Amino acid sequence: MDDLISAAATIQGAQIQANYALWAAVIGGAFLLASILFTAQFTLKAHKIDKLAEAKRDVYLELVRKWQNFMMVVFSFINVNKDTYIENYSLALKELIASLHETSFISDPLTKEKVLDFTMQLTEDLFKIRSYSQQFYDFEGNEAERLRIQIEMMDFMRDYGIKALDLQRELRIEIGLKEDEVINKRILKKQQKFYENIRLKLKDFWEKLNQENSAP
Repeated sequence: MDDLISAAATIQGAQIQANYALWAAVIGGAFLLASILFTAQFTLKAHKIDKLAEAKRDVYLELVRKWQNFMMVVFSFINVNKDTYIENYSLALKELIASLHETSFISDPLTKEKVLDFTMQLTEDLFKIRSYSQQFYDFEGNEAERLRIQIEMMDFMRDYGIKALDLQRELRIEIGLKEDEVINKRILKKQQKFYENIRLKLKDFWEKLNQENSAP
């Protein structure tokens, strides 16, 4: 009888151990599955973040190129005829506006707001920008007036250079590039000095032309 009781207890103990082992396997498997799912989600999220950062980089670099091209085209009325200027200006403007909207679409909220502010201000000022080139062509043969228009155009667009630098700073920060305010201020001073030097040369040339025109 004692042997039967002992055997039954042994069997019961083995069943309990088997149950423990089964539940341990189930729980362990559940934790393993959860770990795999978490890792997969984390990897997918990290992959999405990397792809988004890569997309932002490409869009922002394209915006820099489009802005630089637009600025070059804006001042190209000095060297090209009116029809060519209008064609180039329209194309550069269309590409710039599209690039600005792409940038606002993919950027973080604060950067998006700054991009839209820049875009709206530029859109308002397009009539003024276009009027300078129109005046330039209207004064064909009058170099003094043409120089005056160039100087006024430079003065007007100077603020956009500063705004573009500020926007560029925000875009660089958003994609994780380092910024140094001391260096940024130094760069700004150099650009302002460069602008003033060019403006001074144009103004001197303009004054000489006026003196020649007013001479008896």
